[in-house]
Amino acid sequence: MNIPGFLLALLLVAPVVARAGGVYWTDRGASQLKRMNFDGSNLQTDVLSGAVTSPGTNIRGLAVDNVNNRIFWADNGNDRLLRANLDGSSSTILYTVAGGNSFPADVRLDMEGKFFYWCDQTRNRIQRSTFDGASVTDIITNAAPTGPYFMDLDVPAGKIYWGDFGGGSIFRANLDGSERETLLTGNNNTRGVRIDPRERMLYWINRDDKKVHRCPLSAFNSPPSQLPLPLTHPAVQTLYTNLDTPHGLTLDIPARKIYWADTGTNPGNGTGGQSICRGDFDGSTPLEILATGNEPWDVDLDLRCASYTEWTQRCFRRDATPTQTAPDADPDGDGIPNTVEYAFDLSPMHPDVSKLPTLFVHAGAISQERYQAIYHPRRNGTTDLHYEVQVSTNLTHWLDGVTMEAGAASLGDGMESVLTRSTYNAFSYPIHFMRVRVTLGP
Repeated sequence: MNIPGFLLALLLVAPVVARAGGVYWTDRGASQLKRMNFDGSNLQTDVLSGAVTSPGTNIRGLAVDNVNNRIFWADNGNDRLLRANLDGSSSTILYTVAGGNSFPADVRLDMEGKFFYWCDQTRNRIQRSTFDGASVTDIITNAAPTGPYFMDLDVPAGKIYWGDFGGGSIFRANLDGSERETLLTGNNNTRGVRIDPRERMLYWINRDDKKVHRCPLSAFNSPPSQLPLPLTHPAVQTLYTNLDTPHGLTLDIPARKIYWADTGTNPGNGTGGQSICRGDFDGSTPLEILATGNEPWDVDLDLRCASYTEWTQRCFRRDATPTQTAPDADPDGDGIPNTVEYAFDLSPMHPDVSKLPTLFVHAGAISQERYQAIYHPRRNGTTDLHYEVQVSTNLTHWLDGVTMEAGAASLGDGMESVLTRSTYNAFSYPIHFMRVRVTLGP
């Protein structure tokens, strides 16, 4: 197998199981914060300690901060927004709405700007604060005819998206609230609005039609006179149908998976009621019911993986065969075995070469110094991965210990981009090759 830029080396060892990330969700009916593995196993209830020992009487949206190992959520029963560590410790009340008569619902995080956003359906506004609850600011007022209920941020594009609680519309504006647009109408109660900034796709839930939809963002580049688009527009795709009462939605973009909460308000009238469910970005496989609850309301993900086992739980269906999930398997046929997909955070079920190593020439500290160098993704916090950059001048003999790491930058979700250069000057060795050797083992 010839795969430029990297070499796969497999050590056949017993799998090491360690837990890093997983699925977090609010069970409104049970007044509990839940967490579990990506495949629904190891379901636990977060036990809170700190300023509060109960998440609230009417908990709603939640958001995971896996940089600082925290979770944020809304408690509509007590008109307040809260935060705790992922294990439930150090719980804190960030903000309580003065005078009550509010409906804090969905929450989102801007990790770049370090802002915490939430929508208040009753007061018909979207607000934000710092991560510690200070400097509360109105971003959107008079947000929707029946109030905003679910939302998402596209920080790189400087946009915020939200849905109408009792209506069927989806809206967009700049992060400061300017240049507001109505993008789409016709849903039977809009829920779970989410953005895939990589493939420029809008996902959402059409609750009482019991469907999950998506639409390319390019479809909304129409002249203002042609907006909003109707739900029947040919660009709108229906991914999953005949659900019970789908609600909160989140995306695993590298794995191309959708997760949603189904409150079960219409018992017996569809599939997945009172459950956390999972499907594919294109709706090509049947939904998976991962766990059940009293009234699951919203869901979010911590995408970090500490082991190959955990990564397979995240990227493969629970009924996947060992032939598909084996470290040296290539189920999507893109020439990249599962171990390398794991190491570089690629999807094993969808061909993708976007994160493979990149070769270039790197300038040294002294004028005219030039070195062959390579960029590659690296997964942090694993128990079973080792990366080694090797150099060759003939593609036959590969040398260790003749490179130096020149820098690393966080990519989020436990991944970083690493710059490694050869110690051989490019002018002295004009024929020069580099590769990344990935080893799976303890």
